[in-house]
Amino acid sequence: MQLTTTFLASLTTLSSITSVANAHGYFTNPKGRQPGTAYQNACGQQAYYNMMGSINGNIQGLEQVVANQDDYNPDECWLWKCKGLKYADNVDNVQTYAPGQTIPLTFTIAAPHTGHANISIIDLSTPSGTILASNLKHWPTYASTSTPIQTSQEDFSITMPEDLPASKCEKGGECAIQMFWDAPGVSQTYESCIDFVVKGASGKRDGEAGRGHARDFGVREVGE
Repeated sequence: MQLTTTFLASLTTLSSITSVANAHGYFTNPKGRQPGTAYQNACGQQAYYNMMGSINGNIQGLEQVVANQDDYNPDECWLWKCKGLKYADNVDNVQTYAPGQTIPLTFTIAAPHTGHANISIIDLSTPSGTILASNLKHWPTYASTSTPIQTSQEDFSITMPEDLPASKCEKGGECAIQMFWDAPGVSQTYESCIDFVVKGASGKRDGEAGRGHARDFGVREVGE
């Protein structure tokens, strides 16, 4: 019996999902960004199938999946910002917070790999997601495979900063809460983003230092 092109494509997709989902986790409350049409248009059909099959997968696996895909657009996808997932697909899932508010979060660890993790607020207007507030939560050791999963690493709270830049995070699609979990021992990295707006932000003073990338914790001058 001759295998159809569709069936072969399905097998390829299933294989890709298996490799991407080796270890994983994602925001489940509030729900992190989900894939949709905008994601498929930017990152390609195979990346879309992978995220639909396992939203928890690692970025390096996605990079392998899209590497030779004709419909992958690196100038629009940006896998290292919220795994490429788009605000346009998540406009109905935007949270509203106030400065200084305590925000309970749940990040479900579906499969552990020892690494480190942090929660930050990122500026979605930049390709790599410039950090606006770093280390709102930080774990030097996260999801260790040598101990049971710790409840405090899945259910925790952060405080919404009171000094975000003026006029930032007031509209949907400007800012996100991002979980960054890196497991260097297996060369896998996981991200999950929650879209939000802040009402009544006080604004950061002019000249206060900022950071250029959601994985970069070196201090730079604002405007760099």
